[in-house]
Amino acid sequence: MTTNATTKARKTFLKYSHTIGLSTMEGRGFYYPTDTAIGEDGRLYVLSRDLEGSGGRGLRVTVCDLGSEYFGTFGAFGEGDGQFIYATAIVIDSRGRFYVSDEYLNRVTVFDDSRNFVTNWGVTGSGPAELDGPSGLAFDADDNLYVVDHRNHRVQKFTADGTFVLGFGSEGDGEAEFSYPWGVAVGPH
Repeated sequence: MTTNATTKARKTFLKYSHTIGLSTMEGRGFYYPTDTAIGEDGRLYVLSRDLEGSGGRGLRVTVCDLGSEYFGTFGAFGEGDGQFIYATAIVIDSRGRFYVSDEYLNRVTVFDDSRNFVTNWGVTGSGPAELDGPSGLAFDADDNLYVVDHRNHRVQKFTADGTFVLGFGSEGDGEAEFSYPWGVAVGPH
């Protein structure tokens, strides 16, 4: 049963404060942002996917804060180290490292807490530990990374260094089945 007090509390839970960022292909601002991570320092790490056909000019992670202070960018368009084609999600582990999923390259790219490229991992396929369209990312309390593997209709769990732990889900609309899942969140337990 919903009461007026409950309804009023829901309406005032979130209040608009202000807007940050600009629409720009390079540098300060965002261009088709797909995800945001918030660091322990309160900075926002906004992943921009880019507009298809623009040559990847907008693809990057923009670092800013709620006051619109700009702290630079990292990552770029391409298939090399520290690069992405179709970036989908960004998360931060307990050591301050950044993980970015790429649904085209079927891999996860890792940057250190200074935003320098560390490694990437992922093999295209449908077997255990293989990826076909990694999208949503989330860490648990033990720094295990859950990766939504959307074209394989499942979620896979990896250690922070990319070692496969387990997977679950299959295509369908029944219990423990998915149809192109996209995002994931992990609760405190």
